[in-house]
Amino acid sequence: MKINNLWEELNFEINTCKVFKKSEKDSKVLLGGGNRNSNLLFIGDDPSLFEDENLRVAPNSSGAFFKNLYELVDLPPEEFYLTNIVKCSLRLKDLSQEEKKIYADVLDMQIALLNPKVIVTLGQEVSRFLLRDNTLKISEIRGKTYDWDGGIKVNPIYDPNFLIRNSDKKKGSPKWLTWKDMEEIKKFMENTHG
Repeated sequence: MKINNLWEELNFEINTCKVFKKSEKDSKVLLGGGNRNSNLLFIGDDPSLFEDENLRVAPNSSGAFFKNLYELVDLPPEEFYLTNIVKCSLRLKDLSQEEKKIYADVLDMQIALLNPKVIVTLGQEVSRFLLRDNTLKISEIRGKTYDWDGGIKVNPIYDPNFLIRNSDKKKGSPKWLTWKDMEEIKKFMENTHG
C-alpha cells in the first residue's frame, strides 16, 4: 500500500537524521502509536506520553495519566493515533528555531499521511505550534474548535502534565473540563462510525 510505504520512508528518514537523536536515550525515534487509520489524532509535547508504538506507558508518568483519561471515557487506542511534535526525548522549548521548522515539516507530513478529521492538541505549547499563534492561552481556547488545513478540525485540551500538578477535580476545574472535553471527543468518534 502506497501510504504504508510513505510512512516507512518517513520513519526511516527520522531514524537516520541526527537532528532527531539528541541524546543517548534516543536510540529509536518514535513517530507515535495507535491506529493510523483513525479519524482522531492526539498531538502532545512530552516524551513520557508513550514508550513505544503500542502506547506502553511508565507508571506515574503523564502517559499513565493520559491513559487513565482516555480509558475513563471508554476511548480505546484502536480509535486514535497519538504522536508528539518532537520525536525524541526533548520538548519544543529545548529546540532551536531551525529544529522547530524541521519538526513542523515532519508533523505536516505525518498529518497528511494520517489524514484525520480531528486533531486534539494536548496543551498550550502544542496548540500554539499547530495553530501558528504564540499568543494563544489554553484556558481561553480549550473547548473551542479551530479550522486547520484540509478541512481538519483542531480541538485544544489541557496538557496531562498540567493536570497532574492540579489536584482540583470540582466542577469547572481544568481536570473536570478535560474530562468533559474527552467525552465530547468520544461522542464525535461514535458519530463518525455511526
